[in-house]
Amino acid sequence: MEDFWIQHRVNKSNFKIHRHIEHRYQVVLVLNGKIRYTVGDNEYIAAKGDMVVLNTLENHILEVISYPYERYILQIDPSFFQREVKYPEIISIFIRRPAGFSHMFNLSDEIFDFTCLCLDEMEREHKDRRVYWEMIIGSNLRRMFVTIFRACSTSFYTGKIDAGITLAFQIQNYLDHNYTENLSVDDISSRFFLNKHYLSHVFKDVTGYGMMEYVIFLRMNKAKILLAQTGESISLIASKCGYTNFTHFSRQFRKLEACTPSEYRRKWLEMEEVDD
Repeated sequence: MEDFWIQHRVNKSNFKIHRHIEHRYQVVLVLNGKIRYTVGDNEYIAAKGDMVVLNTLENHILEVISYPYERYILQIDPSFFQREVKYPEIISIFIRRPAGFSHMFNLSDEIFDFTCLCLDEMEREHKDRRVYWEMIIGSNLRRMFVTIFRACSTSFYTGKIDAGITLAFQIQNYLDHNYTENLSVDDISSRFFLNKHYLSHVFKDVTGYGMMEYVIFLRMNKAKILLAQTGESISLIASKCGYTNFTHFSRQFRKLEACTPSEYRRKWLEMEEVDD
């Protein structure tokens, strides 16, 4: 999975996204059409000039209300975003949200035009992969998000970005890249040379997840992707997601999804047939 992905897409009919979650930060800028975006328990109606931002592991559904549906989609690995953007108060839009946070905000015409220029250049660089293309993408991410931050500061966390929040970023990055390993809270605390109770408290306070709970969600999301997009055996999928015990994998999957892995694959295939 690459660190950064961008695409300009247009759909003229029959487009719908079923409930799912992403492993990466996601940004959608609507250029044309109207959509209903449901993120968790929040519902948004987005049209031209509206931007939707999603953290990792946020359940979301998309339904098109009017076509053509045209947009830019960005998917960004959290570590890449945090390495390139660097500013904690801007990174906070994905991990440390203010009270009453809205996943959608509207860009003025001026900022919309500027954002489109940044996205257009990022798409060209991502496609051409010329020397230092990642540096140019990083520069455009900074320009774009600093501009949005100035105009939409209420969508960002304005409190003090302290050492605890920075630590939570680091733990999340580590888990995002190592969730298939045999992890425990003790292992993680040893890696960061900190007390496990303190580490657990900080991570839960910033992200809303327990560390092992976050690992399980990452694993289950990976399993759902493989179940939906490949014909691999369920035992192989369990292994790829970090499970050596197939029964334990099936039990955790059923607990979170209210169905077995086989039932999930069958339901997904049935939904795909309906959409076709």
